[in-house]
Amino acid sequence: MEKSATDQFIEETTKPLTSHRNTTPFTITFQDLSVYVPAVEPCLPCCTFRNIKAFGAEHLGFPLTEREGFATLDRVSGQVKSGETLLVLGSSGSGKSTLLRALCGRLNETDDLSGTVSLNGMPIGKSNQSWKRMCSYVSPDDGTHSPVLTVGETFRFAAQCTSDGKTNDTTLETRVDWMLEALGLSHVKNTVVGDENLRGVSGGQKRRVTVGEMLLNPHSRVFCLDNITDGLASTDSYSMLEQISSACKKHGMAAIITLLQPSDEIVGLFDKLLVLSGEGQPTYFGPVDREKLREVFIGDANPKVADTGSIADLVLSQSKDVVFSPFLDSETHRELIKEIGDVRSSAPFVEDREAALKALLPTAKYSNSASYQLMIIASRRVKLIMRNQMTYARVVIAIVFGIIVGSLFSALNNDTIGALGKTGYIFLSSFLVLMLSAAVTIPDGFRQRITLFKHRNAEFYSGRIAYLVQWALDMPLSVIEATLIASISYWWVGMTPGLSHFFLFLFALIGLESFGQAFARVLCALSRTQVSANVASSLLILLFATVGGFMPTYDSIPWLLRWLSWLTPVAYAFEAMMINQFDGESFFGVVIVNEQVGMTSIGTVQGTKYLAAQSLPREPWTSNPGIMAFDIIMLFVFAFILDLIGLHFQERTRHWYFNQIRRSRKQVHGTKISSSAEDPEAQGASNLDQGGHEIASLSVKNLCYIVKAGKKGSQSDLTLLKDVTARFTKGRMCALMGQSGAGKTTLLDVIAGYKTGGKITGDIMIDGQPKLDATWRHISGYAEQQDLLNPYMSCREAIEFTANCRLPANVDRKAAVDDVIKLMALEPFSNMIIGREFQGEGLPKHARKRLTIAVQLVTKPKILFLDEPTSGLGATAAGLVMSVVRRSTDALGLITLVTIHQPSRKMFEGFDDLLLLAKGGRVSYCGELGSNSETLLNYFADLSGEKPPPSVNPADFVLGVLDNGSPDDAVATFQQCGLSKDMATAIDADINGADGKKPLLIQGNKLSFFSELILLVKRQFLVQWRNPAYSLMRGAVSAGACIILGILFFKVEHNIQGAVFSIASIFFMVFVLVIPMQSAVIPLIEDRSVLYREAVSGTYSRLSYGLGQLIADIPFHAVNTIIMYVVIYYMVGFRPGAEYVGFFIFMLFLANWSVMSLGQLYALVTPNEETANGLAGLSVILSVCLMGFLITSSAMPSYWTWAYQANLFRYILQGLVTNELSGLSYRIDIGQLIPEIDTNSTLLPRQNSLDSVFNDEGNNLKAITFLQGDLPDGDNLSAQASRLVGLALNIDGENADTPESQEDLKSLISCLVENDCMVEPVHTNFIQCTADFSSVCAHEFQGLIGHLEDGQNQVAKCFDNDNYNDGVSDVLTKNTESHHKVASCMMRKLLPSRGVARIIRGFKDLQKIVIAIQDIVEKGLDIPGDAILFYFGWAQFDTDTLTFEAPWKWHYCVTAVAIFLVGMELIKLFAVNFIVWTKR
Repeated sequence: MEKSATDQFIEETTKPLTSHRNTTPFTITFQDLSVYVPAVEPCLPCCTFRNIKAFGAEHLGFPLTEREGFATLDRVSGQVKSGETLLVLGSSGSGKSTLLRALCGRLNETDDLSGTVSLNGMPIGKSNQSWKRMCSYVSPDDGTHSPVLTVGETFRFAAQCTSDGKTNDTTLETRVDWMLEALGLSHVKNTVVGDENLRGVSGGQKRRVTVGEMLLNPHSRVFCLDNITDGLASTDSYSMLEQISSACKKHGMAAIITLLQPSDEIVGLFDKLLVLSGEGQPTYFGPVDREKLREVFIGDANPKVADTGSIADLVLSQSKDVVFSPFLDSETHRELIKEIGDVRSSAPFVEDREAALKALLPTAKYSNSASYQLMIIASRRVKLIMRNQMTYARVVIAIVFGIIVGSLFSALNNDTIGALGKTGYIFLSSFLVLMLSAAVTIPDGFRQRITLFKHRNAEFYSGRIAYLVQWALDMPLSVIEATLIASISYWWVGMTPGLSHFFLFLFALIGLESFGQAFARVLCALSRTQVSANVASSLLILLFATVGGFMPTYDSIPWLLRWLSWLTPVAYAFEAMMINQFDGESFFGVVIVNEQVGMTSIGTVQGTKYLAAQSLPREPWTSNPGIMAFDIIMLFVFAFILDLIGLHFQERTRHWYFNQIRRSRKQVHGTKISSSAEDPEAQGASNLDQGGHEIASLSVKNLCYIVKAGKKGSQSDLTLLKDVTARFTKGRMCALMGQSGAGKTTLLDVIAGYKTGGKITGDIMIDGQPKLDATWRHISGYAEQQDLLNPYMSCREAIEFTANCRLPANVDRKAAVDDVIKLMALEPFSNMIIGREFQGEGLPKHARKRLTIAVQLVTKPKILFLDEPTSGLGATAAGLVMSVVRRSTDALGLITLVTIHQPSRKMFEGFDDLLLLAKGGRVSYCGELGSNSETLLNYFADLSGEKPPPSVNPADFVLGVLDNGSPDDAVATFQQCGLSKDMATAIDADINGADGKKPLLIQGNKLSFFSELILLVKRQFLVQWRNPAYSLMRGAVSAGACIILGILFFKVEHNIQGAVFSIASIFFMVFVLVIPMQSAVIPLIEDRSVLYREAVSGTYSRLSYGLGQLIADIPFHAVNTIIMYVVIYYMVGFRPGAEYVGFFIFMLFLANWSVMSLGQLYALVTPNEETANGLAGLSVILSVCLMGFLITSSAMPSYWTWAYQANLFRYILQGLVTNELSGLSYRIDIGQLIPEIDTNSTLLPRQNSLDSVFNDEGNNLKAITFLQGDLPDGDNLSAQASRLVGLALNIDGENADTPESQEDLKSLISCLVENDCMVEPVHTNFIQCTADFSSVCAHEFQGLIGHLEDGQNQVAKCFDNDNYNDGVSDVLTKNTESHHKVASCMMRKLLPSRGVARIIRGFKDLQKIVIAIQDIVEKGLDIPGDAILFYFGWAQFDTDTLTFEAPWKWHYCVTAVAIFLVGMELIKLFAVNFIVWTKR
């Protein structure tokens, strides 16, 4: 006899392990096993606010709600011997999965386990690692695989992890191939597993991958397999379980398996059966013997009446407590207890048990050595990195941002403004690298986390080694990313030359990359959801940036937060890079103060003095090179510490993500069958009145569906449905079944109108008339296989919403909702929030299925489509769902089409008709079942020539005939049989009867647009209010971030530093708006499938949905605005006054709205959450670069002007800053800034003062630039200096830009001011002092124009242009306008190329200001806020009046933001119309 693939696999597996594989027989016993889920106290005892509790549950790992403790397993006993298989059956919530996890040692740490699990009578500890290796567990979750790995690679890695490390590759490959063959996966060996974003193997194939991955362990002798046949065809399920059962018997293994809806044939494969009640109590344990089961569960009842279904129906129909006592008193139970006692009594003595257990269990902690684990994990990690599209995206992003940042700061010169720009570049580089490294690590960490936990549960490898591999292999990409950004931008910006300087800059970026990735890994370990990790990352990085020493400087940080600077990696990187750039360097500064002698000068600024002005180094405890080295080392130290924290917590937080029971006691107990479903009176309770036109039949004729297949450019037609002809009638349920891949769901989708692509031919008719779309949506309902429900609504609210939208006004909607709830047996769940199923929240699965159907039934459809309504349900829950479908069909006279998977005999015989598809989408049977399915069975008995067994499940029999025979023969036979001809005749009769009649037109509820909009606004507001990620996280983040900013910039002083701090606080506040953007992305992406279902079914228009969401968001924008205003406005001390407060609130409201709208826009136009968040993050970083704060618009190269003008955040920042600064003056108190200057002393002679203008030899100099302010009265030096600035303003120089020309320019400025050449009239006096050879400054003037090519003639042209024949004397006779033109022309020749821009920017430098004039020292200087705005490019300068104007607050900034907002909302409304459900 030929060996099965499983037998061959096991034999191949044992060959390399014969020296240490244990073949000793064993017996597993468990006695009085109970698992108690402890009570949960309120997570926030002092607070009853639901949203705060929900926030803690969703994002911080708190339980969803408080609950009493309860037993999920209660005194369960049993035994399994080697060679046996045990089937565990139970209703939903019975504790089947908990039993398996308890047996294999994988319970949650919080669950209280009592009772004894023993191996050969010897108790096994709760967390015995060797037992976990011997006992493999397969969870029902198929989403734990790495989607980019192929099936073969997934199996090979599992085989490597469970090998001894010495097995050769050929043997490993043979093991993998045998397992692939045993599970029927050989043909998909090289196909990726895939997920919702990557097309891979089918759902059934993925289920087999999950099973095979654990079966590959040669050390496993016990297999706990949880719901392993869900999603598999009945023939595939039987084949796989048969092989497992055979392998256990032949090779001395044991399997404990839970199943949902097993047929009698599958149940017959097992040796023993354990049945659990809804309370987790055992109702039967013993052999699979129907007579014994009938005796236990039915007793003296008439077996012909009570036992008509499958074994699963028999044992699960009785789930009440009364069946517990008879079982305890039964002979079967007494025999079980005796057998367990015998096993325990034969166990070794206590002192010998440890040695005996070691003889049975694997001895080593892991299957192979640490070095082998390191090798195979690294190999797998390399594949994941190379196949992850984000890997290549990171390289592209690094190049792009290197180019953007480098070009943006490329126009900086070696002067004060250039120093400020380079400071901004250093800060931006630090911020950018930290943001990018964290942003790309968090999604990858969450993707890999589930797979890691699965492998660790199976003891595949050490978690420490996996973490080490992740760290080591992520580092090269970090180095590449940092190197690209630094290499492109560093030299382009013109930073300090020299490889030593460059490499220190590079090492700082690599250190930040390392910290960012370690920081992200910690957040992945500590956060329940990716949203909370992303928000926490953004918030903490903002904190790092604000206390990093850029703005405010270290000395200006309040003491309350200053200590954070020493815990912030940005501060260390910023300090190291700043010292690296400016230590030992110098640049041109307009005004410098010599604090020792009280003199002021204009000239060269030493880098060390600039660093001192920036409070750097923070503590000069050693030399600057020593500080830089320390800072770089600290970056890696921080990363190392965080990695230790991440390594510690990644194992300790595993219970958050697996097997956590989060429902309350009421919800868990609510999973039992509702009594109304069994009550005969309740079955007729529904009084829903269909009314209107009655529909007798739905028919399809010659229906075909063709799609394009293959790669683009070489596509061919693929026929999924071919010539399908069928007829369905009123009041009858038709089961739509077929072979795997036959097109069951495809046919349902095509008939229901849910297919959006491909080519459809043939006819779909209602009572013989063609289907009209306008009519169809009012008479049909479609319940998807996936439960597409909004998780934040209650069961009743979901039904009421559909009723209000779709039922006519003359219908009692409340009564209709009540009737549907009663009809679908949803009374116990009517007020329960739906919740997220995968997080263990809200409704149990069977209630979700019924709710999905109820939402369709409340619209009073004539035709109901159900796609796999029993998928994922146990036999009892599936029977409940189908019973209410049956009741609905009968009560409402529906035409019901149901695709169904593995129905039990009882469930199958609840149908009236069957449409059976063969491969290729062809009809092999369409007709009635007959009494007890006799018509169907007789037809297929004739087709196959085999008589069906008496107790056979008709569904399994007909599918077996199709699988074992020729599909072509089955199709041809049906086409020639009488059933097919009778059906064709009936369809023709329908067509003839409809001939001449008007097309069927049924008008449903026509709500007015505004009524529909009001309903949607109410629902959307309610949903968002209940969504803590949207409502609470947004407000909490905004409040927390604003409190930090308020402390940092608390009560800024009304001076120039206070003005700069005000701008900085607004800049960071605008960034705060971006952090909650992700809370807008995820709910909308989750809601897209609901939108698609409801819009296609005609519940509402897409325009109404878009507008409803827009309006419902407004209150949340307003609340967030008020929170931010109240927290930050008065803490910082922003400008008082109704107008200014009003503008601040209004602009902040528009900003909140705009940013959230931008996030929603990304959610609508991108395919998934990860892409939307990535795009949002990149756009925000780019916007920060171009806001005009880190680098002013005048310092940007001209080719970036368009991006600056198109930046939404620039207008928000400009408007808020203008509101704060415009119209105010900010005082510069020189005496306070420089206390060393004695304001009472006598000034040195003016000549001496001017001679010292360019003296830079003094010590302790501070670079402080003169800023143009209001023109001082009089002719003092301050007034003259102001007028000189006004004369030079807005002039583009033509002279040479050399150190010599700069010195001559300084000499000319000194001469002009010394000789009162800048007194009124300024232009006239300037010409007199310079143009004539006899002028007082002629020498300096001639020296300066000597640097200009043909300088004399160039200056002469200034006079020639106005026809001045007599030189200076002629000019002076002209009007002042002419003087102005000539003076401006001369100034253009005097100033160096682009030098005027340098000087003007220097004049407007906002760091510090000093004037070498005694009256300025005594009185201080008032700087207009508009002049500060001008520096940033947010104000204009009037050359006629020499004043600044910033009139743009309302009609420019607000209008621009409003235009952006309206544009985004219009695009959103447009994009909503193109949303399709991606699974289509």
